[in-house]
Formats: sequence, structure tokens, C-alpha cells
Amino acid sequence: MARFRAVCAWTVVALLIACGVAVRLFPMTPLVRALLAGTLVFFIFTCLVFLLSAIGKRPGIAFPAVFFVALFVLWAVLGTKPPDTKALGEAYYKRLRAYVGTPFAAGGETDLGVDSSGLARAALWQAMVRQGIKEFNPRLLGARLWRFWWRDLSAADIAASKYGYTNAIGRAAQLAGSDTADLETGDIAVSGDDHVMVYYGSGRWIEASREEGKVIVIKAPADSKRPELREPVTLVRWRILEPQ
Repeated sequence: MARFRAVCAWTVVALLIACGVAVRLFPMTPLVRALLAGTLVFFIFTCLVFLLSAIGKRPGIAFPAVFFVALFVLWAVLGTKPPDTKALGEAYYKRLRAYVGTPFAAGGETDLGVDSSGLARAALWQAMVRQGIKEFNPRLLGARLWRFWWRDLSAADIAASKYGYTNAIGRAAQLAGSDTADLETGDIAVSGDDHVMVYYGSGRWIEASREEGKVIVIKAPADSKRPELREPVTLVRWRILEPQ
């Protein structure tokens, strides 16, 4: 049993190293997601192996261990508290702000590099994690979070509301000089079905710019020459940020 525990522990270490290398060298592909998810599952399995071993040596800890596991399962399955959408929106804004200056990387969804759709997605699931922990809310930390993280979404997918994650709120001939009075911070504009910009408030937009090579915040005056501000856009809003 001791040898099996050692094998499990060293396997976890190897998987963690592989995850660290993968997220630094490769985009967030389905294979990388599978590696990350598999590492988490194996880590949980290893924790159970060590827990069962500890119970075998000290049977007295069995009851509290089972109690806390059952309490966690009950919390995750039966939790019905709707998320605080205003607080989640603020957390989303903070995560977007944290990405300013991050290098552009096609297919990227980490602090090491993001593309335009990856910026909108990564900032949201990270906001869900932070706010879910803060609220101790299973709606933000449970299956909804994991499905959102697992499913890749391109700019076209976001515009088309694939999987039902967004709601269409309008269209505009262009963003340059357009009225933003009806927009909420965190609303999304998709131009050309391949570029995502997130409304940053006060007439500003945040984007992962291929041309600039990094995440930037821009304004959209009527005389702007930026191509993405001169194209027709589809406007959508993350459904989870809408009032429940």
C-alpha cells in the first residue's frame, strides 16, 4: 500500500509539471484541457487513497471524514442560491483589467497569452471562481463552471450564442461613434465573426489585439480608423451576468 501511495504521489507531481509546461508552450486546446482535467481527477483519487489509508490506521477519523464529504456533496448538489450578478460583473471587470498588457497568442486563455475570444472567456470563468469562493456558491463553482471552462468558444460561437451562454442584445453598423448608453460593462461586440471586444465602460473597449500584440483598452470615437471599429458588429451579453 505504501508503494502504491508513493506511485500516486509521484504521478501527481509528474502531471502537475506536465500541466505547467503545457499551458506555457501550447494554446488551450482540447488536449491541454483534457490534461488539466485528468490531473485534477487523479489528484482527487490520490487524496482519497491517502484518506483511506489514514482511516485504516486510525479508524476514529472515519466519521468526520465521511461527514465532511457528505456535507460537500450536499452543498454542491442542492445549492440553489443564485449568484450576485452585480458582484460577478465587478469581478469580471477586475479580471479583464488584470489582462491589460498580456501578450496576444492565438488560442491562448492564460496570463501568458490570450486571443480576443480567450480574453472574454478566461476573464469570466476566473471571475466565477473568485466570486463563487467568496459567496461559497455552488452555482458558480459546480457543473456550470466546469462545462463553461471545458467548452471552447470562438468569436463566432459567442456571437451565435452557442451552448446558450450569451444573449443577443443588438447589432451596430460600426462601433466608431456609436452610442454606448444602453451597454453594460462586460457586454461583447463581435466584428467579422472572428474578433471579440468587451465593453470596458465610459465609451471604452478592451481587446486582445493581434496588430498591437497585446491586450489593450481603446476608445471608439467617430473618426477612428481602427478596422475592428469600422465593421458591423453583433452585440451580446453573457447570460450569467444578467439579473436572475
